[in-house]
Amino acid sequence: MSVRSAQVRGRVELSEARPQDAVNAGRVWNSMVVPQCKVVFVNVSKNASTSLKWLTAELSGQDPATFHSVMGLAPTRQQTIHRRASWVGVPKLTELDADARAEISPDNGWFIFGVIRDPRLRAWSAWQSKFLVGNPRHAWHKFRDAPWMPRVPRDDDDVVADFARFVEALGGPDGDELLSDSHFKPQTELLSEDVVPYSNIYEVSELSLLLADLRTHLEAQGLEGTYQLTRENETPLSVAGRVFGTDVLETLNGIYAGDIERFGQLWDFDAVLAKDPTWSQEAFRDIAGRVATGQRIADLALGADSLRANVRELEKARRADQREIGRLQTRVADLEAALERRTIRGLPGAVAGRVRRTFSGS
Repeated sequence: MSVRSAQVRGRVELSEARPQDAVNAGRVWNSMVVPQCKVVFVNVSKNASTSLKWLTAELSGQDPATFHSVMGLAPTRQQTIHRRASWVGVPKLTELDADARAEISPDNGWFIFGVIRDPRLRAWSAWQSKFLVGNPRHAWHKFRDAPWMPRVPRDDDDVVADFARFVEALGGPDGDELLSDSHFKPQTELLSEDVVPYSNIYEVSELSLLLADLRTHLEAQGLEGTYQLTRENETPLSVAGRVFGTDVLETLNGIYAGDIERFGQLWDFDAVLAKDPTWSQEAFRDIAGRVATGQRIADLALGADSLRANVRELEKARRADQREIGRLQTRVADLEAALERRTIRGLPGAVAGRVRRTFSGS
């Protein structure tokens, strides 16, 4: 099966006016290019992002230990994959020149893909993983003083009320900072279909199809392997229709109108509204434990940052001291030479020897 035929199998219809190559994709910062595999992944956060990045890491031969060893605010080992500076040999489209981007095209044998998801479910998932469970970077660092930050929930009502407060903030006059965060930014903005020549865009329910198409592509490159997707449970609460009250749903529909217009035919949100699972007390205890763990990770990470800053200051002071010591040593040597020239000449040998010994410290 060719990459082109994958377009027929998936549910997303690509625009007939889509670009033929990536020459104009120099602004697509959320991209990952694996040249040796002729693969480009345009990442949309919260759409199996962690799993797909680990898959990309496997394709590109990254050493997992490189990610795991980095100190920071990641709450689990799986989440360390998001530190972009740790990647080796996987450029962004923004880091390639126009000539290199011009070669990136399905017509030249490249597999270029992204993944989408119902934006209302994506917002619910992102709110849980970043705020409800106390993600160290978002809940204890980036947005720690936000008035809509959720409490540690005791029951369903707490969850429903706090999600509603968050969505109100997301759609309010101060929502720009949240919407600039990649976890909440509209998917149509992140996908950049006007400049990226996709082989296919997959709905998140089509990950098995994505893997099948990727394997077929790699086989055509002479690269075989049993590639799988990892999974991490970032969201302890399953989706429930009761969190999408009238005001909440209206606000989300407005914020993500572009996503819904472009891909809405793929989703049946009435089926979501009909879901009414029971959230267990075990799930609430799980959330409380994650919040406590996230806060402690933030404490340690910030403490480590402080220690690193202290080390940098000490190293700066050490280098300054070394420069001063060197300057003083040079000055002493000059004075010794001058004193010897001016006073030692003509002195009796025993006196001259004592002077030399005094300045040499012996």
